[in-house]
Amino acid sequence: MAKEGKEAPFPVFGYQEERPSSWKSVENMWISGYFAHGYADDMICVESIDTIHKMIHTGQHTVYGFMTGAPWHQWFALNLLEGLDGPGEYVIDAGRGKMYVYPLAGKMENWSVSLLEGPLLAIEHGKDVKVQGITFEYGRHIGVYMENTHRALIKNCIIRNMGGVGVSIGKGTLKAGNQRGHESGGNPASRVVGDLMGMVYQNILFNREGGTENGVVDCHIYNVGAGGISLGGGDRASLTPAGNYVENCRIHDYNRIEKSYRPGIWMDGVGNRISKCDIYDAPSMAILFHGNNHVIELCDITNVCSEVDDQGAVYYGRDPSEQGNVIRYCYFHELSPRHRVTATYHDDGACGAEVYGNIYHKAGSLPVLIGGGHNNHYRHNIFIDSPVAIHIDARMQGWGKFMIEKGAIIDQRLQTVNYKNPPYSTAYPLLAAYWDNDTSYPKGNVIEENLFYKIGNVVHGQSEWLELYNNWATGSDPGFVDAADPLKGFKDDALIYQRINGFPRLPFEKIGCDLSK
Repeated sequence: MAKEGKEAPFPVFGYQEERPSSWKSVENMWISGYFAHGYADDMICVESIDTIHKMIHTGQHTVYGFMTGAPWHQWFALNLLEGLDGPGEYVIDAGRGKMYVYPLAGKMENWSVSLLEGPLLAIEHGKDVKVQGITFEYGRHIGVYMENTHRALIKNCIIRNMGGVGVSIGKGTLKAGNQRGHESGGNPASRVVGDLMGMVYQNILFNREGGTENGVVDCHIYNVGAGGISLGGGDRASLTPAGNYVENCRIHDYNRIEKSYRPGIWMDGVGNRISKCDIYDAPSMAILFHGNNHVIELCDITNVCSEVDDQGAVYYGRDPSEQGNVIRYCYFHELSPRHRVTATYHDDGACGAEVYGNIYHKAGSLPVLIGGGHNNHYRHNIFIDSPVAIHIDARMQGWGKFMIEKGAIIDQRLQTVNYKNPPYSTAYPLLAAYWDNDTSYPKGNVIEENLFYKIGNVVHGQSEWLELYNNWATGSDPGFVDAADPLKGFKDDALIYQRINGFPRLPFEKIGCDLSK
């Protein structure tokens, strides 16, 4: 329950458990959880607890308010003295300048408390700078920050125990006052990440000045608070590529503090690449991208989106001008089917992606979700052991109709990139005809020459919204070397090569990071 008004300016919600009624030291208490939607965690401070009526009075607004009834509607208290009951926990009393710690078992040789709010290392306007073999840790925000650099390289480094993101390439954003919500934007700022999601939502041409040909290679990033790498670069107005890249990195346990929309790798701008990365063990996304002409390839992605609802391991959406993106030769496996979890998610009218040569093995409840978009092309993919393979819907006919009304968000975004004129009209000829016919129905989504092995239903939704060609659905072994381990590939005489003419020899042996665990 939430109340707004003069008497209760911030939300108030009820609880049923007995334990909160015993809490006395709520002066510094916060709560964190999925208060409304399963794709948005939040964290707000607590003002007081009414133990008579079992009501918690908060000290801030949430982004989406409070809801009840869904399995993800859970919360927990933190920075509560009575909750200090396990090794490794701590409580900060900022007013008195004290920290109370429940130490880990055994003797602790070192204690580290970081006061540094900025990056541990900032490289700005540098050229051909190489940082190699260094461990970056114990910072409150960013490990390594780059801005307007050229051919800067972070190689063979360990980045861990950070409060924010491991590496950020390009500017972030700062909000004024207590702005909250994904439409609130902010102002461009150096040496921060901030609310990039809100900034890009509000200003799709935001150029982060991430420089060109910068790379993060052979790095291990883990136990960070708000995402692994933030990869920017390139100019969307002119479709000028940056050529920045993340390659052969191991990224996991990257949401210690912020759980949603802080992916293992965030990518925006134009012409950037993510290659041969292992991304795993996280409550939310592996890769979230915005922009054009990016490549995601040869990645091993598992056990992500373990808490959330309505999210994807690889996710983008609500901007049909974000075209030319390629997702190829990735291995999506062991994704939770508990909520609406997908491997590749084309959300809210996303268009124009090429998706080929990927393996979807037990890849969530809906391995592929096409949410009303056009001209997405799936070919030579392998789907294994899922109730459903591909979901498609016409949301722009229903609840999403507001997005395609004249002057609404889709129209605004197409006009912003001047979509009927070069460079967009020449790079993406189909985009210029976006409003032709009835755009409220998905069109031009091609599913061809894919293998569906042990799949209950190939399509969830109206199959006439897809163009299906020369696919093979079977319950019999199509010729795997080891059906329990698809990365071992197919036998030379595998039946798939006979049933799908021209099915290629996929580069199974190249998938994933080469770093030892």
